[in-house]
This record gives sequence, structure tokens and C-alpha cells, in this order.
Amino acid sequence: MKKIILLLITFFCIQNSFSQNSIPENDIQKKTYNNEDVQVKAEFQDGEKKFNEYVVMAFKKEKHKDYPKIVLASFIVGIDGSLEDVEIGSGGRKNVCKEIKKIIENSPKWLPAEHEGYRVRAKVKVSLNFQE
Repeated sequence: MKKIILLLITFFCIQNSFSQNSIPENDIQKKTYNNEDVQVKAEFQDGEKKFNEYVVMAFKKEKHKDYPKIVLASFIVGIDGSLEDVEIGSGGRKNVCKEIKKIIENSPKWLPAEHEGYRVRAKVKVSLNFQE
């Protein structure tokens, strides 16, 4: 009898822990905000400067003769910190933009934005500086 009770308790604990991992969506979390309009902005783990360094280090300048000096990019930081909908606003040639976009998409997770006590999706705009 004790084994059955222990088994049931274990089952309910496991089920409860899985249900808490799913992020409930409410009206605040369904909206995508501009990063400037939230109470806590989405940011790269060590700040925007480190994100710029990450992208520049991953980009192979020697492979591209006419790479841009500055690239404007935007993307959405999800509730879990993942990046989606990456767009390159400027950046020169198509193959260069494509490579930079891929680097950003493979970026480590960001710290998500927060608004009214909830993690929210936020659109972030960055200016990446490739000058030495």
C-alpha cells in the first residue's frame, strides 16, 4: 500500500513540475513590444557591446572583400530569450547580409524583456559596428 501511495505522489509531482514549465500566455504576453516601451529591456547576457563583439568575431571579414562598416539589424527576443524574425536593414551585398543574419539567429539566448511583471516579446534594433 505504501508503494502505491508513493508511486501516486511521485506521479503527481512529476506532472505538476511539467505543467509549471509551460509559460502561460495572457494578454500582456501575447503582444510584441518595442524594446524601448517595456519596463525591463531585453538585452544580451553581457550587454550590447558584447553582442557586437560576438557578431564581429563570428563574421569572417577575410571572406568578404567589401563588408559593411555598420549594419542595422532588428529581431524579436522571445519570452524564453530566443531570437526570431531577424531582419538586416542595411549591410551591403546579399551574401554578407545572409551571413550576418545567420550569425544573429545562432546567437546565445538573450535576457527577455519584462513588462508589468511578465516576460514579454520585444523587438530590438541594433547597430553593429564592423570597423576595426
